[in-house]
Formats: sequence, structure tokens, C-alpha cells
Amino acid sequence: MSDRSGGSDRVDRRGLTLMVAVGALAAAAFAAAGAAYGTEQLLDEVFRGPAWLTVALPALGIVANSAIRYVGAHRSGPASIDAYIDSYHGRRIDDRQSIARASGGVASVGLGTGVDATGLAVLLGMWFTNLARRVLGRTSPDLLVLGAAAGFGAALDSPVAGGVLAVEIPFREGLSWRRLPIALVGSCAGYLARSAIDGFSVPWRTDVGVVGLRDVFIALGLAVLAGVASRCVALLSGRAEAGLGATYSRERYHLGAAAVLLVGVGVVARGAFDGVPLHLGPGTGALGWAATASAGGLLALLALRAITTGVSVLGRATGGLVIPLLVVGMISGRLLGQALDGNMVLLAAVGAAAVLGAGYRVPLAALVWLAEATHSIPAVALGTVVVLIAQRVGAGRSVSTAQRAEPVEPATRPDAA
Repeated sequence: MSDRSGGSDRVDRRGLTLMVAVGALAAAAFAAAGAAYGTEQLLDEVFRGPAWLTVALPALGIVANSAIRYVGAHRSGPASIDAYIDSYHGRRIDDRQSIARASGGVASVGLGTGVDATGLAVLLGMWFTNLARRVLGRTSPDLLVLGAAAGFGAALDSPVAGGVLAVEIPFREGLSWRRLPIALVGSCAGYLARSAIDGFSVPWRTDVGVVGLRDVFIALGLAVLAGVASRCVALLSGRAEAGLGATYSRERYHLGAAAVLLVGVGVVARGAFDGVPLHLGPGTGALGWAATASAGGLLALLALRAITTGVSVLGRATGGLVIPLLVVGMISGRLLGQALDGNMVLLAAVGAAAVLGAGYRVPLAALVWLAEATHSIPAVALGTVVVLIAQRVGAGRSVSTAQRAEPVEPATRPDAA
């Protein structure tokens, strides 16, 4: 009789665990999708606003982000994706800090700074599944991965790459293979939630056409440039985290300098790009303009996007760098393709994968994204070589300061015995 009772209790606990996990995943997916969609709609309204507004709002967004984090959670840091990485590795999630960071992220992303909604979506996704983890008394990061993957899938509209990113981004080398199925479930849930709100789409889908020998050589040069670019962004991220030396050791100096620079970038952008505010947001709005730009225009746009993203990182804006890295890579690939008479569409896609892979040290996620975006075996084959070269040139540096060296399973740890 007792055996039957014990078996029934185990079944009941499993049923309760499943119900709580499914409910938390649904909440995480729709919260992440709603936040990503809402901030993008807000950014669209800013993009269509008057000139003075597009110049002023990014600076206002970075100031509002800092103020919300300061008042809401005792000077909560701007970490968003890094907050997930820290939590994955065992750091406790503070609810007030999560809420403050998410609220600050709405301001910084929605008002046009150079970060994206990925960090905001990941914050919200893992917050809901972390609540479920506390209810169930679990310490494993499995539920965190589930929620974060929902955020990646919703923000990127990418059901597979989002899941791979969730298990690869906590580490500088390798990924947690045994949590990949959980991450794919979460990422697909986030993608479906976003599609239910915004309509089913693959925003990065493109036909790359024929891959020629000239394109291969151009792509190899692009790989080296992507690795160098990732080093620069990683250096800037580290400086923004630690402070600019003894003089600029407090956030208000970062904030003031970034706000002034964002206003200056906005003035330059309105004057240099036919009144189009290409400096706003993570850069997706600039891709349409880039499709018909000259080589000189693409070079100017690349500099503008790099400066905007760098200034936003310097000002400690809350948000992700996944889409900004993709956009910088796309513009770089298109620029080289136009200058050297290559396949611009192919090189834009390969360049995006190379910069993302080197920037966050996520080569597999970058290649999966490339496969989802192009559906082209030659493009993925070329992208594999390019991403690996960019990784080597990047020399282990990452835009994230929270990543650990590599996964270490409990059975192999020195203290496991």
C-alpha cells in the first residue's frame, strides 16, 4: 500500500512540476515577445518623429535608463544578457534589480539608443521561469535556460538559433549540450508567441544566389576584419564595465559623456543621410537605406552604427548587442562586396554571422542563424570557415564580461568526489 502511495506522490509531483513549468514558459514567452514587439513599435514611432525629437530622445533614453535603475534597485547595473549568464552560473537573481533593469531597458531600447530588445526579452523570460524555479525549490539552471531561450527566440524571430544561443552564450568556449533540448523548446515557444502577436515571419530570410571564387576570397578578408571588430567592441565593453580610469570611475561620467555624444551623432546623422535618422536603435532601420547606398555611403553608415553602439555601451544602456552586431556585420559585408564586385547579399549574411560569432563567442549559434537566414548550403560552408577565422582573430575576447571559460559538468569537477 505504501509503495502505491509513494508512486502516486511521485506522479503528482511530476504533474505539478510540468504544470508550473508550462505556465511559466507561456508567461515568459508572451512577456518577452510583447516587450520586444512593444519597444520596436515605440522605436518606429520615434523614427518617424520630427528631427529634434530623433536627436534628443536617445540621450533622454540613456538618462532615463540610468535613473530608473538608480531609484528602482539601489544602483542596479545595466546587465541584461550578462544577468542571465551570472544567474546560470549560480548568482542569485534579485527581483527588484530585474524589474529595474527591464524598466530601464524599455527606455533605452524604445527611445533609440544603440542596443536591442534581446536583453530586455531575456531578462523578462528568465524572471518568470526563475519564479517557477523558486516555487518548485529547484537549483538547476534548466528553468532559467527555458526562459532565456524564450527571450532569444522572441527577440530574434529565430526558433533554432535562439535556443542554441541560450546554451552557448554562458561560455566563451563550448556549450551545454544536455540543456539544448530544453532551450529549443523555450526558443520555439518565444518564436510562436512573437508570431502570434506580430505574424509569422523570418525577418532575416534572404536569397544569397550563387557563391563564386571571388566571394570566397572577399569573405576570408571579412573574417579578419570581423575578428578585429570584436576585439574593439570587447575592449569598449570592458571599459564601460570597469570605468574609464581613475577620473571616470562613476556612472554619471559615462552617462554625461554618452548623452552628449548621442546628441552629436544624431545631428550628424540627420545632416549626412538625407534627414533619415539612421543612428536610431540597433540598426535594423538602416538596412533598407544600405541596400541602395554607394560604397562611400556604406562606409559612413558603418562608422555611424559602430559609434552609436559604442556610445550606448559606454553609457551603460540596458539591452542586448546581438542585433547591433548582426547589423554591423551586414553593412561590412555589403561594403566589401560592393567595393570588390562580390556577391553583396551573400557577404552581408556571412559578415553578420562572423561578427556575431566573434563578438559573443558563439560560433555555433551564428552558423545556425546563417542557415536559418539563407537556407543555403554553400553559404553555411563558407560561413563556417569565416566564423572560425574570426574566432581565432578575436583571440578569446568577448563583449560579455560574465562568460565562463567553458562548461564543466559536475562529474568532472575536482571537488565532485
